[in-house]
Amino acid sequence: MSKFWIRLIAILEIVGGIFGIAFVVLQLVARQTGLLFASIALAVYILSLVAGVALLRNRPFGRIGSIIVQCIQLPKYVSPLFVFMFSFGFDAYLYFALTNTANAITGFEFKFLAFNQLFVNVADAPVIFGVSIPASIFLAMLLKHRLRADSADAANTRTEQIVEPERNQVDSHSLDLNA
Repeated sequence: MSKFWIRLIAILEIVGGIFGIAFVVLQLVARQTGLLFASIALAVYILSLVAGVALLRNRPFGRIGSIIVQCIQLPKYVSPLFVFMFSFGFDAYLYFALTNTANAITGFEFKFLAFNQLFVNVADAPVIFGVSIPASIFLAMLLKHRLRADSADAANTRTEQIVEPERNQVDSHSLDLNA
């Protein structure tokens, strides 16, 4: 996979994380949301930010964290019992809805920057099932993506450079003890 797609996924996760954190903090200050749901949303947006930065730096956690973030963004679900939607950076999703009057609706929505809905027991909510198109594509790309060997070799080289002087010190001390 090209660097362009990895960078795009990382940037969208970083932007979504930053704006998501800001939106959740504003909701808490305005007392528009409960502490439990705000804490969950805040944790998800922090994960998005950290995963995006790690993916941009080609760290192993970046791929794993980004897969988790895309899995969170993938489903869009609304019912009277539970509402779950998260978007990071940019999202476009198709949905199928069944209203309270049994009207079937299909649609397409866009979300920019950050968006979340996380609720329990919402009276008179329609039933909606949706799937994020970018999350589907990005998830497939991330599952195929592997950490570049050159960056793994560079990390091993850095570790050896740090460990090697310590080995030399240990060897010189053992020589002094044997003398």
